[in-house]
Amino acid sequence: MGRVVVIGNGGGGKSTLARRLADRHNLPWCSVDQVQWEEGWEPASEADVSEHLRTVMAGDRWIIDGWGPWSSLEDRMFLSDTIIFVDLPLWMHFWLAAERQIAVAQGQARTDPVEGCDDLAITRRLFETIWYVDQKLKPRLTGLVDQYAPGREFHHVTTLEQLDRLATAG
Repeated sequence: MGRVVVIGNGGGGKSTLARRLADRHNLPWCSVDQVQWEEGWEPASEADVSEHLRTVMAGDRWIIDGWGPWSSLEDRMFLSDTIIFVDLPLWMHFWLAAERQIAVAQGQARTDPVEGCDDLAITRRLFETIWYVDQKLKPRLTGLVDQYAPGREFHHVTTLEQLDRLATAG
């Protein structure tokens, strides 16, 4: 585990998992949310996001969680030695996202807060995005994962128990 892609729908625990794996395996961690959003949830330019991710991927060791530009996602898959596809049931992504939004409202910090962005301000957009990803992007993502998973360490996470085991495994 040296070049790791963590991908899946929103709210599924990708960043928490990636941070834990990065700590345990001494991997530089990059959360795509940190790169693709600027203050006030304004999108960064695709060119800037792609350039930042290319710089991270130029290293020998890394873990990157999140989407970003599709071409960058394909590059990550190609360069990876490990792919983790967090593919919980849709209702679970909604549930976990709701729990996170409630925790933020109560003052708890996110694993990967975006500087200058109010997490509560985007609650509706978050849920719309989870639905859109499930309905429109998941088939394409599944095809990409199927293309690159052979020959790599691959984890298809479909339950919270699997997510927890992966996060805590030695």
